[in-house]
Amino acid sequence: MVLRIPVLCGLLVASSLSITACSQNGTRDGYLTLAANESTLSACPTAAPVAVEALDTDQLPTCDPVGQVLVFPDGEQVQLPEQQGGGGSSSSSTSEYLYAYESVGNWGLVAACVKADCSGLQEWGNPEALRRVHEAFGHDWACP
Repeated sequence: MVLRIPVLCGLLVASSLSITACSQNGTRDGYLTLAANESTLSACPTAAPVAVEALDTDQLPTCDPVGQVLVFPDGEQVQLPEQQGGGGSSSSSTSEYLYAYESVGNWGLVAACVKADCSGLQEWGNPEALRRVHEAFGHDWACP
């Protein structure tokens, strides 16, 4: 019994860490929470640019495009990080738009572009992924 307690505690700690690592918490508090089983996609096996329009689908992705290039309709390109999870944004000296993305685990990637004054917002992503991003960060999640 003494040996089982440390093992059980170790498993609980490991489980907590894996869930916390995928966590970003709930209703417009700036955290997007994913259960461990909602963040199981493996990296896409081949590198290929990802057009944001392709994110607008009810189908769930089969892989996570880590390290790939996200291409916006105006031709702007954003390099996705090599690690899974999280999000980011960038601006361009040749465009008035800010470009943003957020990983939503098995629900896929969402992307947006918006002007500096938060007008002209365009979003792409699976409806459930967008709902979760809006719930966590609000509808103006991509705004500067």
